[in-house]
Amino acid sequence: MIEPKDLDFTGRRVLVTGGASGIGRAMAHAFKGHGASLILADRNAEGLAQVAGELGGDVQRHVYDQGDIASVQKLADAAGPVDVLCNNAGISGGWKLVDTTPEQIQEVITVNLIGPIVLARAIALSMLARGKGVIVNTSSQLAFNGAEERGAYAAAKAGIAQFTRTAGIEWGRRGVRVVAIGPGRTITPMTMRSSSLGDPVMYEKGLDRIPVRRYGKPEEIANIVLFLASDVAGYVVGETLVADGGYNLI
Repeated sequence: MIEPKDLDFTGRRVLVTGGASGIGRAMAHAFKGHGASLILADRNAEGLAQVAGELGGDVQRHVYDQGDIASVQKLADAAGPVDVLCNNAGISGGWKLVDTTPEQIQEVITVNLIGPIVLARAIALSMLARGKGVIVNTSSQLAFNGAEERGAYAAAKAGIAQFTRTAGIEWGRRGVRVVAIGPGRTITPMTMRSSSLGDPVMYEKGLDRIPVRRYGKPEEIANIVLFLASDVAGYVVGETLVADGGYNLI
């Protein structure tokens, strides 16, 4: 049985990237609600300030660009040792493969794959030195199926799932647990802007593929991340937990 103390993060420093909105914002609320000392990072300074205001208390904020590796390293240095990294920041990209420019491909892969790996490595160094820590990467349901008009994005998220497996092996031996969440279609500002969910007709049509007949909520994904980061999930290593309402079953 899970007790309240099992999800108590009091005294733990939790870094959430992409914390200014959407799933990252929900993660911030979830961890703050369970006692964590929060560090939020995003490229959106205004959004970070708003979320910090919602949370109250002492919340560290860092503005950075995940598409700039030097900026990613600077974030890791500024954040210092953390107990949990929610490696969540990312961008979308809705183009047909033949219409996608090399520059767009590079940006999507850098932000969604290279940046998170570089950050995980930088944060893991202090975790490995202490022999403990948890990294929860954000992958996607699209890592495991075809993704029309999301080719570069799906490739990057599949890379995150594979990185999670590999890091789970290498770092799990040294006390650092690495797992991932694979959200399905979730209602966030980014998905409403960058996908067909912003179109009322396509919104309804998209429900046909989801057995539970609804889209996900950021809070649902955040609660799963809270569980994965807790000691209750201590035997879960290297896996990507897909939360998609059954989308991938069809």
